[in-house]
Amino acid sequence: MFDASFYAEILPDLVQAECWRQPEKTPVVEMRLGDGGALDVCHVAQLAERWLAVTFFRDVEACEDMDVCFLPYELVARVTVSLHPRQTRKLGFSIEETVRSSSAAENGR
Repeated sequence: MFDASFYAEILPDLVQAECWRQPEKTPVVEMRLGDGGALDVCHVAQLAERWLAVTFFRDVEACEDMDVCFLPYELVARVTVSLHPRQTRKLGFSIEETVRSSSAAENGR
């Protein structure tokens, strides 16, 4: 199961490394959920002991409107990081807006 430290440390570090490797591309993070759904994640907004909140793109092609989803860690079945050409994907996962401290989990039960 992915936990708060994965979203606060491992995921942003991996995305950043990929961006350094291919700076001309846009990072895209997709969460596949155990209920069959999928979220195209803009950033991780909050981490709690038992759940996380992510901001996700409502329309993947336009990447204009975003919603917030609160979900328990165990619902996330798979996290995929990919890089897309900027011509096809102008916006993607934001490292700058992602919560980088798992200490947030201590306060947000």
